[in-house]
Amino acid sequence: MDELKRVVYFHDWHIDILAVRQGNRLTIGLYFDERRATLTFAGTSRSAVEHFGLVNIVYEIKILQPEDTRYEKALAVLEKADRYSPKQGRYIALVAATAGAELVIEFESLEIEAT
Repeated sequence: MDELKRVVYFHDWHIDILAVRQGNRLTIGLYFDERRATLTFAGTSRSAVEHFGLVNIVYEIKILQPEDTRYEKALAVLEKADRYSPKQGRYIALVAATAGAELVIEFESLEIEAT
């Protein structure tokens, strides 16, 4: 998950793809100038998406820890979401927005492809 730090948590990247794949995989496509990245949350057990629109600019994408101030709020958001799997995910990610889409995702592992 150190890959998130390397790209500064995708600050100011734009979300242009949100897709669900077979095997409980949630994929987010992002771009920044000529660069592209795909984040795939494998083993997604719950997720919530709010404010998705034509402009979706990321403030940061973080893996939350129980001691984080936003952790409890993220859990409360997930409590309202449908469960896709009986198994609870190991991690919770928060996609915080500068504008547009915000996501909370409970998942098992994260795959990042960036060019």
